[in-house]
Amino acid sequence: MLKGVAGILKQEIRDIDIAARYGGEEFAVILPGTDSAGARIIAERLRKAIMAETFSADGKTLKVTTSIGIATVPVDAKTKEELIERTDQALYHAKHHGRNQSVSWGTGR
Repeated sequence: MLKGVAGILKQEIRDIDIAARYGGEEFAVILPGTDSAGARIIAERLRKAIMAETFSADGKTLKVTTSIGIATVPVDAKTKEELIERTDQALYHAKHHGRNQSVSWGTGR
């Protein structure tokens, strides 16, 4: 399933973007030159592409949803540590308020 999600990320992002696995079941996508509104559009495109896919694991077919946290530099954070922290906070807000959604830091939506 993780390989399938990684493939979707690679297929859906631009050549200048960077996708990487970040922790167990988490991925990070860096979108150079993208503001919060643009990041939200890309996040929703990724979320919908993942949700539309059917994955196979251990002989079972699975449908997967994803929660996405969004933060940008320099509006939401000034340092990479702040960026990671605020993106993580947005992600956990998405997870704890319904899942399967994209949430921008500071907006709660």
